Amino acid sequence: MSRRPPLPQPPHRGGCLCGAVKYELAARPLGINACHCNDCRKLTGGTNLLMVLAERAAFRQVSGDVERWRKRADSGNEIDIARCRVCGVRLWHEPLVALHLVFISAGTLEDTSWAVPSSHIWAKRAMPGVTFQDDALVLQEGPQNREQLFEAFTRLYGD
Repeated sequence: MSRRPPLPQPPHRGGCLCGAVKYELAARPLGINACHCNDCRKLTGGTNLLMVLAERAAFRQVSGDVERWRKRADSGNEIDIARCRVCGVRLWHEPLVALHLVFISAGTLEDTSWAVPSSHIWAKRAMPGVTFQDDALVLQEGPQNREQLFEAFTRLYGD
């Protein structure tokens, strides 16, 4: 089994590179998911986008201005991507089909030490050399529903 760091107690705070935008998540995450799709790789410039999935009601933008950009995925679903208006860092996105959720870019957290994926999606598009935690859910394509991702997180971290 992979060794996982403990989840810190909320609130979880984060922000952009220049410090203009700050946010806070006042609840435990619902999941920590790595997406390896082509869009997420391009949007991050990395091997995947590591996201903290959470209830929108527990999320609060504390300061700064964001710009939103709407992106349509291969599935046809749309997301609004929030970026800092000053430095352009992608901070979070909001799926239009599930406005009660927010997906926070894990790299923007002040403390990233606990952000280990409980699930990976679009693994068939993962770049060569990417490894997957042996206890994480690994889906070759997108999930049938987000409950799969939430259940994987609960299996690893409890209720």
